Amino acid sequence: MSASFVVVALSLRVAFVSLVCLSAGGALSVLTWWFWKTAMPEPPALARLEIMSDRRYEESSARERELLMGEADEVMPVSVRNTVPRKVAPASRPRVAPVVDRRREAPREVPAEVPVTRKPIDPLLK
Repeated sequence: MSASFVVVALSLRVAFVSLVCLSAGGALSVLTWWFWKTAMPEPPALARLEIMSDRRYEESSARERELLMGEADEVMPVSVRNTVPRKVAPASRPRVAPVVDRRREAPREVPAEVPVTRKPIDPLLK
């Protein structure tokens, strides 16, 4: 009789622990759902920064970047948008400055036989 009592007590303990774990998981799920519903969304003014941080923006050409920024303008409210059209600057060409001849005197001739002294770094290697 005592063996069956121990088995019943252990099974009730396992059932209780599993019920506690399931209820804790359900509570965390409800808390997560509530948090996502009540969290404050990002302001639309940050749409440009979000697009600029995207890898697709970094790897795109100048024309594609303008199109992506147009998508950001569609999201932003009228009060935040820049209503003045942006002037597109022409692509800058690299400016190459003329190279100044820096050699002012003829190079000196090096003597043919220059004694090379090689000393070991470690004094014990003599």
